[in-house]
Amino acid sequence: MSKPLLCLLFVSILPVCLSAQTTNPDIESEVNKIDALTADPDIKLVVVAAMSDHLKVHRNHLILLRKQTGQSYGSIFASALRERGMDDVAILRQLRMTNREIGRRLARFRLPSGDTTRPRPVLFVSTSADNNSAGTFYSLVPEIGIDSSRASLVVGIPYYRTFATNVTSGGVGDVYVTGFLKGRAAGFDLATGINIAAPTGDPSKGLGAGKVTADATGMIARRYEFARPWVSAGFTNSVFNNVGYQRSYITDGNAAHFSGGLDLSAGRRLTLGFAGFALRPTGAQTVHSRTMGTNMANDGGPVPAVPNPGGMMPGGHTTPGVTGSSTSGSTSMPLAMPFYNQAQETVLSADELQDYGASAWVSIRLRQGLSLNVTAARSLPFHLTTVRIGMGFDLARLLFPGKHF
Repeated sequence: MSKPLLCLLFVSILPVCLSAQTTNPDIESEVNKIDALTADPDIKLVVVAAMSDHLKVHRNHLILLRKQTGQSYGSIFASALRERGMDDVAILRQLRMTNREIGRRLARFRLPSGDTTRPRPVLFVSTSADNNSAGTFYSLVPEIGIDSSRASLVVGIPYYRTFATNVTSGGVGDVYVTGFLKGRAAGFDLATGINIAAPTGDPSKGLGAGKVTADATGMIARRYEFARPWVSAGFTNSVFNNVGYQRSYITDGNAAHFSGGLDLSAGRRLTLGFAGFALRPTGAQTVHSRTMGTNMANDGGPVPAVPNPGGMMPGGHTTPGVTGSSTSGSTSMPLAMPFYNQAQETVLSADELQDYGASAWVSIRLRQGLSLNVTAARSLPFHLTTVRIGMGFDLARLLFPGKHF
């Protein structure tokens, strides 16, 4: 019988065998190991390739059966062995052999081969440099916590450094705690999280909001072979780097934020994507600039924002056809500066702080536990382009490369 006919027969009769569920606990344990690994998109194709080599079929046949039957890869593999006339002892032996081969391949690719459903410690440090027309903003954020496939809890202590025309400053920002709950339903990845920050950052330097802040966010995503579309929405009582990019100011007012995009896997080491974002504040907003030193007026109160001249857009840019100056009498009206360059503390309306735009990024895994990230974001209302270059250090994997938590 020709190979195409054998493949067709394999695809046709294997789904019937999937209904026969094994009750052998040892077999179930080995099947669960395969399923735990294929749940990780970064290593799924490595696992599927190992199974397809063992069964002497193309990996696309296993992917097709996964879509047709809805069964897990581990169940498909065990059922294929049973269909070939193997008893439980032989099936268990084949499963263990395959899992050992998967472990060898993952070790070759320097990827974790342990049970990804188990909790693992988080020891992570991220560092980045954001640059735009307002200035250059450096950040160093160590995080410690615990993470699993179902939930995570992380504590972060950010340090910021600002280099702008009017000020050079730095210090500890608002220390935060972030908790996430994660799950799957109807093929979708679901997550909900809350970030609570203590007022440890000095608002006069733009390092914090000067109060306890909270941000609740929900996200939904759907993973395909190499693509992962997603959307998120949240509500916060302080705006800084909630969505889009790290801003040159911090507010202590309420705002809703939305984003959505697409992540693309281009091999084991390269991930890229793009997204759109929107920010909609509500009510009056007190703004703490990161690019201005302390500048108090009006008997120590916040400095009101200087009204924009006619035709001015947020960020101090003129609309087409408007010169930005007035020749009435002998008074000259200068171009408006962005609000974050007018005073260290200002009060603005919600409409003046509306923001939306797009961003794109690329992440390169240099080695296990070490990644390089480059992001570009464009704010349309503020005519502001921010470029970020950052590094991520997963110290748990760097310090314990052979440990699969």
